[in-house]
Amino acid sequence: MRQNFRADYEYTVDEDAAIIAIVDLDLGNKSVTNDMENVLGDIKRELGTLAGFSVIYKDSLGRWDGVRLDEKGTVHFYGLGESEPEKAAKRLLHPCP
Repeated sequence: MRQNFRADYEYTVDEDAAIIAIVDLDLGNKSVTNDMENVLGDIKRELGTLAGFSVIYKDSLGRWDGVRLDEKGTVHFYGLGESEPEKAAKRLLHPCP
């Protein structure tokens, strides 16, 4: 019986641009996409807040997309479909509240 282990990921923070970039390491556990609530929760605990940051992530297929949280903390994904983080960052739509 396979357990649903949490996602394996790494992230960087560009404080000047207010962007958090998450990379799915694809080590056989949950994908970042399927574990985004926990991933953002971990990052929030480390940083203290996500407010004012925009979030991009590289999925296990190598595509960069955007993530936003609404006022209730619900995670929403939106397609950027970029292969490079710099291009994805230029297309970001929503900073976290």
